[in-house]
Amino acid sequence: MDPQELADEVSERRSRALEEPLDLRLRQRDPYPLIEVRNPLHRTTYLVMRPAYPDRWADLCTCTDFARRGLGTCKHIEAADRWLAHHPDASPSPPPKPLVRSAVVWKEIDRRLERPGRGSLPASRRWREAGAALFDTAP
Repeated sequence: MDPQELADEVSERRSRALEEPLDLRLRQRDPYPLIEVRNPLHRTTYLVMRPAYPDRWADLCTCTDFARRGLGTCKHIEAADRWLAHHPDASPSPPPKPLVRSAVVWKEIDRRLERPGRGSLPASRRWREAGAALFDTAP
């Protein structure tokens, strides 16, 4: 790829980082910034790692564009770079809390599966009704 094509591709990533509704959360600051980048329209989440921050030579992203194109950047890295520049003193967001405790949910599923008279139902219906505990026990 010639230098002009490379500059155009990088510029496109920067534009997309500004145009798309990306939600960024700092997951850690030390030993290097780790930023979670979510796109609510595409329902995707990627991690951007900045091990040499503020230098960009070692940036990594878990998206396929970064892996396949070999540009050394993507819209997620561009968005993370801009976010870090505008939030130099930001603290990491706490990790998301689980919606339900898994032991409680599985206990409820087991209880529902053991109800009398359940053996006559088709397996798909038994599991669907018992699996509804995943939604019924959510806060």
